[in-house]
Amino acid sequence: MTLPLPNLDDRSYAALVEEAISQIPLEYPEWTDHNPSDTGIILIELLAWLTEMVLYRVNQIPDENYASFLSLLKGEQWNLPINVSPQERQKALQLEIQKTLLELRNVYRAITPNDFEKLILIDWNQSQETENSKIARVKCLPHLNLESNSETFAKGHISLVVLPENQQINQVNKYAALLNFLNERKLLTTRLHITEPEYVSLTIEAELVLQDGSQAEDVKKQVEKEVKMFFEPLQSEKYWQGQGWPFGRGVHLSELYKLLDDLEGVDYVENLQIKDKDNNSKSEIELADNQLFKINIDDSKFTILVEVGNERKTI
Repeated sequence: MTLPLPNLDDRSYAALVEEAISQIPLEYPEWTDHNPSDTGIILIELLAWLTEMVLYRVNQIPDENYASFLSLLKGEQWNLPINVSPQERQKALQLEIQKTLLELRNVYRAITPNDFEKLILIDWNQSQETENSKIARVKCLPHLNLESNSETFAKGHISLVVLPENQQINQVNKYAALLNFLNERKLLTTRLHITEPEYVSLTIEAELVLQDGSQAEDVKKQVEKEVKMFFEPLQSEKYWQGQGWPFGRGVHLSELYKLLDDLEGVDYVENLQIKDKDNNSKSEIELADNQLFKINIDDSKFTILVEVGNERKTI
């Protein structure tokens, strides 16, 4: 929100003359002739006219002042164009103001975690000609050095957990160019570390009781598709606003019950289990800020059941 400019030109000629004449009885009672033909009244009117002109000029900001302020913002001298019409001069000034303000709003120096994330997702990606070096997601974790495999407090260190758009590329020092890009923009005492997410494996086991008329094979395919999409780190479509599973967010049995129960063709869900990499059943699995899930669909087990009379049969 911009600050409102004060109106300095708030005194009219008539008001100035009236105020001056009202002071005559107080300042000089012997002055009794207040007619326009009186020499003193003529002087008051003349001074009121001059004062009104000065107030008008005080209320205006001339183009030369704008040019001076613009030079301060740009860090270099900028002069108004000469030998042009007033309209062209004003147009050139407004265009330069707009250009300078846009440049000032661009983030160049990175200080906060938000600055680093914006620089990578916007400036770095725009500077890349191919998709191979672009970054799809980034999580900035201050006071951590994840390259040392330590989660203890590390003053002055910043770890950037990046997820590239092309995850098939596997090369040595593939983030060297990105690190150089950021080193030019960071504070002198900041130490940067770029790593990829740590993936936590999990499997799911569940019994799904079908609604009447549902096709078991179609439901099973849909279940596997939805679960895989739910834990997808990048393109999660309708889940997580299509941006992938959030960094550091754990998973709970209750939300998986809802996910499976809402699928078309599923009547209800029983015996749902989340198992970690050691095959231990968990009611929830928490993640660190640099971690994402990796669902093992092939090892997950979805048992399809149908109710026939008072019995259940496995399909």
